[in-house]
Amino acid sequence: MLLLVAVTGCKDREATRSEPPPLPTLKIAGVYPDKWQCDSVATLAALEQVLGGPVTQREATAALPPGLPQPCNYEVQASGLELWTFDLDCRDGMKQRADALFAQYQATSQELVEQYARLRDAGAGKPSDAGPPPHPPEPAAEVAVGARGLDHHGQGLLFIDDDAPCYVRVVGKDAARRLALARLIAKNLTFENAPMVPRAAR
Repeated sequence: MLLLVAVTGCKDREATRSEPPPLPTLKIAGVYPDKWQCDSVATLAALEQVLGGPVTQREATAALPPGLPQPCNYEVQASGLELWTFDLDCRDGMKQRADALFAQYQATSQELVEQYARLRDAGAGKPSDAGPPPHPPEPAAEVAVGARGLDHHGQGLLFIDDDAPCYVRVVGKDAARRLALARLIAKNLTFENAPMVPRAAR
């Protein structure tokens, strides 16, 4: 009887030693762009707080290059009906494309400011219909959001996220709410939920 117990104990120890250790679970980051949802970074409730009124999402069905999610389009009832939108690019090479957009938006914003100044100077002392437009264009300005941000043309904001490999463009009525919306997106956009081909988490 003692011999049987000893043999059984040896077999149990051998079986325990021969079992392979469990494989680590591979964590995946990213959401396929055609499956990505806008509310993963900006819920309607959060948008209503940031934009100051009831928000309705509008369906987007634009034809886009592969790897891009549909833009997020909204109608906002604030002081009147406003249209707001944001879109993301998390494809490979996004940093080079973002840098080119920063340069383009800064240059064209400056051109509009200079054109306004020329029209203003040319219209000095003349009837008002010969002068510049009634509202001067806003110059581009660096803003504190993500890794780098730029408010431009008085209607858009571009930023590179600081923890997801993406740049984001926000279009809306005024600079303060553009920045607030951009910061909301930057806070909620992560490497894990970014619209990109899924890959191993970092």
